Amino acid sequence: MHAGKTKSVDTELLAVTYENLKPMLVMNFVACVGVSIILRPSGAHWALWWFVATTIVGAFRYRLGAGLSRAVILGGTPRQLARWRRRFAGGLYLSAALWAALSLLVSRSHDPSQYMVAIILAALAAGGSATTATMRWEGRIYIAAMLGPASILLFGHDRQGLVMTILGLVFLFVMLVAHNRNYVALSGSILLKNENVDLVRDLQTLNTDLEHRIDERTKALADAANSDSLTGLPNRRRLLSWMHTHLEADSGRDAAALFLDLDRFKQINDVMGHDVGDRILRAVVDRLGGLIPDDAMLARWGGDEFVLVLGHGDDVSHQAEQIGHALIAAVAQPFQIDGQSLSIGLSAGMAMFPADASTHEALILAADLAVAEVKRQGRGKVLKFRKSYAATQKRRFDVSRAMPEAIQFEQIVLHYQPIINWRTESIHGYEALARWNHPQLGTISPDEFIPVAEETDRIIALGDLVLRRACAAAVTWATSDHAPVVAVNVSVKQLRESDFALRVAQILAQTGLPAGQLELEVTESVFAEDHIDATRLSIESLRAIGVSLLIDDFGTGYSSLSRLVSFPVTAVKIDKSFMSTLDGNGGAVVESTVMIARGLGISVVAEGVETAEQAKLLSAKGVDLFQGYYFGRPSASVLEGRDVRLSIAMRAS
Repeated sequence: MHAGKTKSVDTELLAVTYENLKPMLVMNFVACVGVSIILRPSGAHWALWWFVATTIVGAFRYRLGAGLSRAVILGGTPRQLARWRRRFAGGLYLSAALWAALSLLVSRSHDPSQYMVAIILAALAAGGSATTATMRWEGRIYIAAMLGPASILLFGHDRQGLVMTILGLVFLFVMLVAHNRNYVALSGSILLKNENVDLVRDLQTLNTDLEHRIDERTKALADAANSDSLTGLPNRRRLLSWMHTHLEADSGRDAAALFLDLDRFKQINDVMGHDVGDRILRAVVDRLGGLIPDDAMLARWGGDEFVLVLGHGDDVSHQAEQIGHALIAAVAQPFQIDGQSLSIGLSAGMAMFPADASTHEALILAADLAVAEVKRQGRGKVLKFRKSYAATQKRRFDVSRAMPEAIQFEQIVLHYQPIINWRTESIHGYEALARWNHPQLGTISPDEFIPVAEETDRIIALGDLVLRRACAAAVTWATSDHAPVVAVNVSVKQLRESDFALRVAQILAQTGLPAGQLELEVTESVFAEDHIDATRLSIESLRAIGVSLLIDDFGTGYSSLSRLVSFPVTAVKIDKSFMSTLDGNGGAVVESTVMIARGLGISVVAEGVETAEQAKLLSAKGVDLFQGYYFGRPSASVLEGRDVRLSIAMRAS
């Protein structure tokens, strides 16, 4: 038995002992009265003094037990419990001694009433086996003191005394055994009760602990359901809940939402992996966090998109715009990751509530439309929502949805614009330009559907379609003395495809066009760092089969002159934006490009030539190949070579 359990059982037994004190004292007093009545006829004068002494002891014992309730005893200290036990045992022993003295006094008087006294003592002893069952040794001593002397003193008086002695000793033995069993049963009962109490308490504690853990788990699940696991920011669910609580359309004051979209983040994610991308996102959140007002909420909307909502306030529009510029400036600073300096950007679309949207979901959508327009216009700024943006995005969505069918059923047609060799006054080739006239959407310009194709990754299928049809058309252009080239624009995404060169070779074989008659035009973005190895491999494979590669819109993008040395390109096409300043900065760019191109042994093409004066200036600067409205607009059918030469001669005269 454990020490803690033993103490608990002993304490409970002591409490029951004092609960039995009153019944025991009452039984003792009744027995005293009975004995006094029995002894009164015998004229035993000592009986009165014995009665008085027994009554005083009983009152003393009652006084000692006064105030010792069950609650007091159960709350007692070990020292108090020991003292209370000694008090009870002392009173018990004193009572037993008085009853033993009675047996002795009666036996000396040889009064027949001694048998009656013995019977009373036997009854008291029998009652003591129950009332003192809470005290193992003290109860046994009490029973033995009550019945033992009376039984022994009856021995030898006569035959009846002998029988009474034997019976008394047998009763004493039986009562001692019964007392022990009562003690064991009572102790076991208390121990079992305590164990049940402990079990219930443990179950209650366990239940409380489980409830606490369930509450914590529920809270954790709620936090997880309303928070972004990567950045720790609120997610869209919590943001919308916050907006429903803090924003009211009839408050009389505006609220604002900024839709934040990281620029060039996908490149880092694709090139350096998602681990670096995740670290960038966390670093972005750290920078943004210090710029967010207390009455605003920043949430991660998904991917590399965040939403900042500012609650109702005075001049919140100006505040939101200023915060937007501050956030863009903060993200523009390079991030240091594993010793590398990585740069991204941030674009922000802004919408007002309830001016631009009457619901919280519509407010975020309006800000999203605004940031999409920022991306289309060039990124890295804050743009306020306009209702026309919704129409623009609806148009882009319709174009995107219609494009798969247009590609599948070859609804996109090709027009061809001549590329002229000024020196030989002949057609060098034709550039294939895609045109799309949709029955419901009307005319869709390349400037509209090409970016959509890039964003939706349908540019691969579209590029293959244009390339196949252009090569098939170019086969028919060859004459006995000349075979014009066909120039086809390809996307950097096409060049990044590992099997792009193989697909080009298959198209050439299927159409019968010699590889030398195909020129592929790609923008300067081909020189970007991301996927540069895959791009270089495609270009080298194309050059190996005889296909030429031309850099389009040269001079408007990356600092690509140094890249020309390592990329096996065959020509560069000077962007038309330089044509209007040929007598100034534009002319300087042209001269520099021609000088470098000649040094590398590659050709130079000038696009956007619209006047004879531009053609003469370009020719004087060393440009030989021209393309522009001055020489011919894009047309569904190509011009014969002799007609173009006549046109050139007439214009030059």
